[in-house]
Amino acid sequence: MKKLHALKIFLFAMIMALAVSGTAMAGSQDFTLINGTGQIIREIYLSPTKSSEWIYQDELGKNVLRPGQDIFLDFDPRDNVQYWDVKVVYGNGKEDYWYALDLFRIYSLTIRPGGASSIEMI
Repeated sequence: MKKLHALKIFLFAMIMALAVSGTAMAGSQDFTLINGTGQIIREIYLSPTKSSEWIYQDELGKNVLRPGQDIFLDFDPRDNVQYWDVKVVYGNGKEDYWYALDLFRIYSLTIRPGGASSIEMI
């Protein structure tokens, strides 16, 4: 009887561990981008560092990101890439870039003009 109870507890613990690990892997690159540029951002693009194409294009759609505002950027779990580049286009059409961001470790990124940033990591 004790063995059966212990087996049930073990199986429950294993199922919970698998559920938690699956959730942790989903969207492991997700992060919050904070506009610390002092300018209105009208477009945000994301791309794996080794790619020549912007995979996630114009993440704002018809919206803009005003100074001090933030946006949560989430990824498809199949995009299991660690290092990403970010491009923003300001209201005046000028662009800024941030390269080789370790999105497996970054959960909050405050971007500053000229490619500078403040990063909060896990």
